[in-house]
Amino acid sequence: MSDAWLFLKEFARKPGQLGAVTPSGPRLARAVVRAADLRDEHLIVELGAGTGPFTMAILAAVPSCSFVAFEPSDVLAARLRHMMPDLDVVERYADELPAVLAERGHTHCDRVISGLPWAVFDEQMQRDTLKAVTECMQPDGVFITFQYIHSQVLPAARKFRGLLDERFGRIDKVHGSWRNVPPAFLFVCREPR
Repeated sequence: MSDAWLFLKEFARKPGQLGAVTPSGPRLARAVVRAADLRDEHLIVELGAGTGPFTMAILAAVPSCSFVAFEPSDVLAARLRHMMPDLDVVERYADELPAVLAERGHTHCDRVISGLPWAVFDEQMQRDTLKAVTECMQPDGVFITFQYIHSQVLPAARKFRGLLDERFGRIDKVHGSWRNVPPAFLFVCREPR
């Protein structure tokens, strides 16, 4: 079964968990990795790994990094494990990030890359997840997420941008990929609060 078909089936099963009908494209994944400035010595966390487009781009860029991928869908997590047997895949939600890192002997991470569908989350879920992320980030850490062009008008997406401003001292909105379906841009967030 193709990744696109598997993703579509999971969207039909849990639309509020995925938020899109297709996985992110490789161009968007490469843009995210470039913006993250990844290094082999970093502890990298991916939130919402899905079928793995960001995961594969991360591992291609820094194959010997420490890496934890969060994917709460049992179906998609199983697919990731099948494709990348050495990958540390966690079937938990992103707001559990501090506990998951502690279980692995870490107190902080260097980079958090998010594929989460922020625009479909309610405000409390957005707040809880961003709090978990910023609690775990090194002072010089970077958090990267993306937003589809069309979702900017949604109230939850506008609220999310305000929450980013509360949680980070510096946020750069940068070009993601116009060729992604749908087109997307990136939020590159620094100076966690």
